[in-house]
Formats: sequence, C-alpha cells, structure tokens
Amino acid sequence: MPFDDQFSRLLHEAAELAPDPPGAVLAGSARRIGRRQAVRRRAAMAGSVAALALVGLAAAELAPGIGGSSRVSAAGARSGRITGAFMDDTLKSLLPPGQVTDDQGFGIGEMALPGIGPTATLKYDDGHGAGMVVLSTNRVPVPIVQGTEGTRCQDPFEAPVEGCVRTVRPDGSVLVIDRLGPRAPNVTRNWIAIYTGTDGRQVRVDEYNATTAGPPLTRENPPLSADQLTAVVTSTAWNPVFEAFDPVPTGAPTAPAGSAAASPEPSAILATVGHLLPPGVLSEAGSTPQDTAGQAHLRVTVEGRASLLQVTVFPQWQQGVDEHPRQTFESGAAPGTLLRTVDGSSVITTAVGASKGGGGPDLQWSVDVLHPDGTRVRVTEWNGANGYDFEPGTPALTTDQLADVATASAWRH
Repeated sequence: MPFDDQFSRLLHEAAELAPDPPGAVLAGSARRIGRRQAVRRRAAMAGSVAALALVGLAAAELAPGIGGSSRVSAAGARSGRITGAFMDDTLKSLLPPGQVTDDQGFGIGEMALPGIGPTATLKYDDGHGAGMVVLSTNRVPVPIVQGTEGTRCQDPFEAPVEGCVRTVRPDGSVLVIDRLGPRAPNVTRNWIAIYTGTDGRQVRVDEYNATTAGPPLTRENPPLSADQLTAVVTSTAWNPVFEAFDPVPTGAPTAPAGSAAASPEPSAILATVGHLLPPGVLSEAGSTPQDTAGQAHLRVTVEGRASLLQVTVFPQWQQGVDEHPRQTFESGAAPGTLLRTVDGSSVITTAVGASKGGGGPDLQWSVDVLHPDGTRVRVTEWNGANGYDFEPGTPALTTDQLADVATASAWRH
C-alpha cells in the first residue's frame, strides 16, 4: 500500500481505538503494522507531543515499509533554522483568520522520525467548530513518475473516498486533494492535500472534523476548503524546509517503470499469485480497476469461505536508503512472530484482533517477508467487502498458506 493510503489508514485505525489516551492509541494502532516494540518505547510522550506523535509516529512506522526517504542534511540540522517554532509559526501564518489552539511543531533534529521531515499540528476553529490540522513534509525521488507516492488519488478499495481532484500544474508539479469519508458512523472525515514539486518536495496536510483523528465529531466537515488547503501546501513559505533536505537520488527508491527497482503492475502481481495459490482455491480480482503499482487485491474462496487478499511487493526494499534493511525489518517483529528460513528470508506473521487491547477474535492475518535479494512481499488476509471493513470469521487461507505465497521465489528479481 502506498504511503499516502497507509498514513490515512493508520490515523483512522488509531482514532477508532478511542477513548484510549494517545500513548495507548499509538501502541494499539501500531500493532496493526507489526511495529509494537518501537511504539511502546516512544508512547511515553504526553500532552501535545503525543498529539503530534499520533501522526509522526504513524509515518515513522510506515516509512520503512514503503521505501520512503526523507533525508535531512547535517548542515541543515546544524543551522537550526528549521525548528519546531518555525514549523508552527509558518503553518499558523498560512491559515485563514480563526482560533488556533494546541499548536505544536517539530523541526530538524527535534524528534526522531525516519521517513518524514519537519511537522506541525494544531486545532483550528473557523467559528464553526474546531478541527485538527496536521502538516508533514517529505522529499520523494525525481523525476515524478506514475508511481510516485502521494501523486495519485487514493484507491476507493482502500478508503471511503467521497471525492478527489488531481491537478498537474503548468510547471509539472502535482496537487492531489482527497476527501475521505467516515469508515463507520460517527467516525471522522479526513481531507488530505498533497503537493509534490518537480524537485521532489512534498507538503501534505491532513485535516479532520474533530479535534483528534477520531470522535467525538465537532463539525460536519473539516474546516479548510480545497482552496485553503491548496494555499497551505503550495506556499513558498516552506522553501527553507527543503533547503535542508538532501536531494533524493534520481530514480530511487521509486524508479521509472521498466527499471530494476520498478514496482510490478497489479496485473503482474495477480498473475504470480494465481500460480502460487493452493489447488482448489478459487480467485477473482473483481471489477474495480487496480492501477496502483506494487499492490493488488483479490477475493479467494475455499469450501465456501471467502476472504480478501492484498499482496504488496517492494522490490529492493530500502536499498540505498537504509544501511541495514534486514535489521530494520526484523526490528518490527513482535516476540514470537519472526522466523528465518534456510534460504535467508525473514518472515513475520501477525494476527490482529478487534479490541484496543488486542483481544477478541482475530480479524486480519498478515505474512511479511524480506527475501534474500531484498524484495519485500506482504500478503494480508481478512473477511469483508473492501480494504477497510473487517468482519469476524474463519479465513479462507491459513497463515501457513499465506506464508507459502509470500515466501515463493517467484517474487525475487
């Protein structure tokens, strides 16, 4: 799943765990992506820091899984220009008149968030109810290509999309404004604006119709309009932030189609999965277009039991970004979930329950594999009609069968 889809999903999953305090919310939501121990160490943050951590830690935990790279230069860090106060003040200066509370920024070196740049968060009230506004920065590889993260509308399979506008601007930069609806009654709406410049700069704003990423709701829609979101993310006021970023190497990690590191097309993933499923399993990709490189989903049926599978493939995962990708991968495993195979693969198997404490029936099963050649393959299974509603029940495939799919040498390059 691309970073922008995962980022929104994790925020919503964290919100749906309410009314836990922020630290517990973070720990509970992070279990869904297998990063338990790291989050527990960081979840000691309190107050406004924890509010930002809801966003920042989500991105930090996701970044290793999506191959993202936010490189901040040592010179920029030493300069001290990009401070939390700078991020906070700049965001506030770009908002329309209104009341701002609980504002907090984090600059370079002020919070260890690999995979994400300086951030800011606040509560903004235009007179019709407060909403949470979160700004994050990133730098992506250039040139901008079809698979560049954050430059496409979110997949309706992955999120309840109520509307999306994608604009390629005259200079080649891309602006995407997604309007995500509630995933369940009384759950927040999340409107997202992502601006990606031709130099790889990326500014993202998430806003909610609540003062956190979850209920209680404070208004019908988030407070900023599409034009107001556009003004924030495209502002030249963020130029100093990106002067402190090291350029990301051209073509890595999101390489142009056809290169060695290019993510496979959904059709190729589906074809490979079709050859790896156990005998007797019926599979069907559905009628919804699948055009997100590196991932595909399908419905599988075994003896009347139907489940959804999502298969995500990251070629050369973290290579050129992380000096020790396998160590990073394995550090995300909860106790008892990591297996090393004789051929050199690292395999993490997880199951996620419905409750905040992780109890109750399991609703989602996942096998995540880092192959010897650096290819990462994640196969996730659940019962439901789409990628964000989960229902109890026995899955069609066992985790051993998921592991057989994920560990197959057919994925290697």
